[in-house]
Amino acid sequence: MIIGAMNHPHKEILDQIYKIGEMNFDYLEITIEYPAATPQKLIQKKDKILEAISSYNLGVLAHLPWFFPLANPYERIQNATNKEIENAMHIATLLGAKTITIHPDLVTPVSVQGRKLMLENTTKTLDYLSKQAKKFGLELCLETVDQKALDVEEYKKILANLDISITLDIGHLSTYFSIDLEDFIKIFKDKIKHIHLHDFKGSEDHLPLGAGRLELDKVVAALKKFYNNTITLEVHSSDPHYLVYSKEALELAWYGKKALEENKKYYGIKD
Repeated sequence: MIIGAMNHPHKEILDQIYKIGEMNFDYLEITIEYPAATPQKLIQKKDKILEAISSYNLGVLAHLPWFFPLANPYERIQNATNKEIENAMHIATLLGAKTITIHPDLVTPVSVQGRKLMLENTTKTLDYLSKQAKKFGLELCLETVDQKALDVEEYKKILANLDISITLDIGHLSTYFSIDLEDFIKIFKDKIKHIHLHDFKGSEDHLPLGAGRLELDKVVAALKKFYNNTITLEVHSSDPHYLVYSKEALELAWYGKKALEENKKYYGIKD
């Protein structure tokens, strides 16, 4: 298991890299997003960002803006959005990312064009973007966000026809989908290449682990049967201690107390 954290797009990126590095995370998932982490601002700080990442030996993943449409029925609008996504892919590559996550369309109302045409437009856009991602050396991962955007059957159709993978957001899946985690894994385990993890309670998500209804031990048991790759703790809190606590909770659930203490001792990590 490889544990990472994500920057907050409203905060200074360099300060966050230092904090994430000091927390002993394995990697940074950079969300390339307005206002403080647009491609233009990241390229201006590229050398300093790379230096900070290197100083903590952090890996890098990337995340595209959640509010970009993928199914806009106006071709020129969608083409312009695609160019912005390609620009973000370019900076992701410059910063060392090999994997980039994209959200399904949460912006374009289904009522504008109907479900069938929305799926056709989404598939067309993802087909184009997956090919562009390959040119940049990136693996494009479609996140599980909300079945109102894409449901399980629509994920099946898209993944059967396109060369893309899945970012499994367990909090979103548990909150906004009618399928449970074990059944989702049975269907898509070969396509799951990245994971977002956070707690949830009612309509609240991105909570620290232990603050909601997430059954962490059950989740870890399901993941360990097939997965040993990147897990981003997507905890939205102004208090960094909640992120540290969530990391320790995940490590404890994954490795067990004895193995966790041995790992800390080996790497010289102090509580």
